Amino acid sequence: MKSFARYLIPSIIATLFMSCYAMIDGIFIGQKIKDVGLSAINIAWPITAFVQSVGMAVGLSGGIYISYLKGKNEIEKSDKIKLTTIIIILVLAIIFGLILFYFSENILILFGAKNLCLKLAHEYIKIILIGTAFQMLGLGLIPLLKNSGKVKLAMLASIMAIAINLFLDYIFIFILDWSLAGAALASVIAQIGSFIICFIGYFKELKGFIINKEIIKHIFLGALAPFILNYSYSFIIIITNSFCEYFGGNEAVAAYTLLSYMLYVVSAVSTSVSDSIQPLFSYYNAKEEYITNHRMLMKCLIISFLVSLLFSFIFIIFKYNFGQLYNLSDIAYDYYKIGLNFYACGFLFVSISRVICSYFYSVENKKYANIITMIEPLILTPVAYFSICSVLKLNGLWLSYLIIQIILVFISISLLFVHRRREK
Repeated sequence: MKSFARYLIPSIIATLFMSCYAMIDGIFIGQKIKDVGLSAINIAWPITAFVQSVGMAVGLSGGIYISYLKGKNEIEKSDKIKLTTIIIILVLAIIFGLILFYFSENILILFGAKNLCLKLAHEYIKIILIGTAFQMLGLGLIPLLKNSGKVKLAMLASIMAIAINLFLDYIFIFILDWSLAGAALASVIAQIGSFIICFIGYFKELKGFIINKEIIKHIFLGALAPFILNYSYSFIIIITNSFCEYFGGNEAVAAYTLLSYMLYVVSAVSTSVSDSIQPLFSYYNAKEEYITNHRMLMKCLIISFLVSLLFSFIFIIFKYNFGQLYNLSDIAYDYYKIGLNFYACGFLFVSISRVICSYFYSVENKKYANIITMIEPLILTPVAYFSICSVLKLNGLWLSYLIIQIILVFISISLLFVHRRREK
C-alpha cells in the first residue's frame, strides 16, 4: 500500500530526529557539567515534557478529528477545525506557561532537586517556559501537517530543529559556557525554527475556524489518551528519580538519565509508527473498513518490533561508548551498565504496547487507550517499585521496568482481541 509507506517512512525519520533532540542536550551537559548536570536536566524534564505533550496531544486530537470528518465527507467543517486546533494550543500555551513559570522552583523541589542540582534545573526550566508557546505550537503543528499529507515538510521541520539545537548547544554550552541555561535557550530557538517551517507550510490550509462547546469537548477528550501516553513516561521519570536519589544519589539519577534517553527514543519511534498511519486508521474507521485497519496494524507491530530490536542491539553493543559520550562517573557507569540489560529487553515489549495503545486512540477507542496508559504510572510502577526495591534496592528499579513492560504487553494484546471481536 503506497499510502502506508508515504505516511510511515517520513514520520519515523522525523520522530527519530525529534527523539534525539533531548539526547543532544544530555551529551553536551554530561561532557561539561557531568553527573550533577545530567541529574538536573532529568529532574527538570517532566516540566518540559508536560508542555510538549499538551501541544502534541491537542494537535494529534485535532488531526484525528479532521481525518474522521473527511471520512464522513464533511470537508468544509474539517478545514475549519485546523485553525481551531491552533487557537486552542496557543491559549493553553499562555495559561500553562504562566502557571508553571511562577511555580517552577517549588515543582523542582517537589521532584527532588536540591543544592546545585536545584540551581541548575531552575536555570534551565525558566528559559524553557518562556518559550512555551513555540514548544507547544512547534510540536502541535506536526500531526496537523501529516493530516494534510505534508509528511515530508513535517520531517524537514524536525530535522531543522535538531540541527539548530546541535549547533547552538555547542556555541552556548562549550564556547560561551552558559551551562544549562544555554541548553534551554538552544532548545527554545530550535523550536522557534520548527514552528516557522510548520506554520509557513500550513498557512494555506487555514480556512476559517469554528469554536463551540461540542468541538472543544471533542478535541480535549481526544487529546486525553495521547497526552497520557506521552506524559506517563515523564510521570514515571519523577517516581524513578526519587528512588534513584534515595538508593544511589546523583550518580544513580545520572545513570537513569541515560537509560531514560534511550527509552525515550524507542518509545517515541514505536508510537510514531502507529501515529504516522493515524490519518489512515481514522479514515478507514469512519468508513468501517476494519479489515484494512487490522492489516495495517499488523504491519505497524512488525516494523515497530524490528526497529526496537535494532536499537536494543545498538545500545548494548555500544554501551561503553554511550557512557563515555555522556561522561558518566565510574559509579554512575556501573549503575547504568546493570540497568541497560533490563531496559534493552524491555524495549521489545514497549514496541508492542505503544503501537497498540496509539492504534486505539486513532480509532476512537479512548477507553482501552486510557487503560493501557494509566495502569503503568498509577498502578504497576508504584506497586513494583515498593515491593521489589525493598528487597533488591537500586537493581530492583531496573528489574521492575522489565516486569512492568511484560505485563503491559499482555494487557494490550488482551484488549486488542476484545476490540477485534466487537468490530466483527
